[in-house]
Amino acid sequence: MFLFRASFIIPLQLWPDIMAGQGSIVRRYSGFRKSARSLVFAGLINMTGSALMGFILILYLNVLGHNNSVFGSLGLVMEVSTVIILVVSGLLADKYGKKGGLMLGIGLSAMGMLLFFLTESLPLFFVAAILIGLGGGFDGPSFNGLLAELSSAKRRKYLFSFNSLLNLMGSGTITIIGGFIPLLLMSSLDFGSVEAYRMVFLFAFSLKMVSMLLLARIPKPRPKRPKAGEDACAMPAKKPWGLIFKFALPNVFTGLGAGMIVPYFQIFFKNEFHLDLGSIGIIFAMLSFVMAGITIFLPRLAEKRGSVLTIFVFHAASIVAMIAIPFTPWLAVVVFLFIFRAAMMNVPHPIMTAFMQSMMPDNCRSTAQSALAFSWMVTHAVGIYIGGFVWDSVYVYETLPMRYPFYVATILYIIATVIFAILFYGMDDKKHKPLPHLHKRPSLGNLYNR
Repeated sequence: MFLFRASFIIPLQLWPDIMAGQGSIVRRYSGFRKSARSLVFAGLINMTGSALMGFILILYLNVLGHNNSVFGSLGLVMEVSTVIILVVSGLLADKYGKKGGLMLGIGLSAMGMLLFFLTESLPLFFVAAILIGLGGGFDGPSFNGLLAELSSAKRRKYLFSFNSLLNLMGSGTITIIGGFIPLLLMSSLDFGSVEAYRMVFLFAFSLKMVSMLLLARIPKPRPKRPKAGEDACAMPAKKPWGLIFKFALPNVFTGLGAGMIVPYFQIFFKNEFHLDLGSIGIIFAMLSFVMAGITIFLPRLAEKRGSVLTIFVFHAASIVAMIAIPFTPWLAVVVFLFIFRAAMMNVPHPIMTAFMQSMMPDNCRSTAQSALAFSWMVTHAVGIYIGGFVWDSVYVYETLPMRYPFYVATILYIIATVIFAILFYGMDDKKHKPLPHLHKRPSLGNLYNR
């Protein structure tokens, strides 16, 4: 009952704050430094390649005749590879340079996508999954750490949200393209189904290479002394592992729930409503565009009501939609619930990243990002692996009702949301505005007790 009230009553109360901030939205999203804009654009191209591969892979495996459990195994290998390298990737990026770590990550994932294009061998698919996993382990922490270096605490929410906004628009556009490329090649150029799907991986590889070329032109950021109150934390002698653990803990439960559900929505739509690839691509594109529209206003909302409260309310709303999906027989309503659920869960992600990065010292931002990704991907990998067998039980062997994986994911999301609220409500940046004393090199104790 509490989640229901939080999901619908609180957002209605917050809506006037969103509308009141419309006049200043353009100004707040302008004025970023050139290197930051260039990095965001390079990240956009990189992300579209990853989104294209992520959307098409499970459907490609189905065309080759593999069960969902094969996709689950590939997902497990991919994410275990990411998890292994995350142990050191953030530390290496903080010590030797975030730009080099980012380029290495993009290069490794590009090689994996090229391998998916060149072969139909299942053992080589696992090699490709390892390469993509290793690339992701270098990619995310390095990119977010570098983006944080190129922004002040005051503008960070807007820069991360701007990055997310462009990524969502790019993801929506590329998903439509990815959904129709195989159909176009088969209908107009007489490609076989397998060959048509493989061409999508070549396209994804090309996008990754373009991203590397753009990134190479971005100058290495010069260290600068922050102005009073401008940046959140100076550099303590030791890394704040306790605070990092608090940020990572909710990800454990979210990752497991997301792994069991999110990668299999394509199969859910295909089997429950008999949709073709192009229609599924349009649904996923609609999701990206809706998320982009909400993302524009979210930093202003987080400023007025607090990052933690905003994240909590959006996640609670997502949980309500998750509960309703398996009980809804109408496609239009399911599509609405699917888009609403995913938007409410994912739109606050840049706010969460900016909130976390603003609380971290400069010399451990990539380390903290690695720790968060590690906590999420360990359980997400397990969730994908288990999910492959669960969804085979639903659709291949028909021994399990379709609603069961939704039940499990809902419980895990509730646990994660409650833990997040308990740990961070007292630290919300609405309660604690950018602290002027932080430029005076605060003690580690101050960092824990804010």
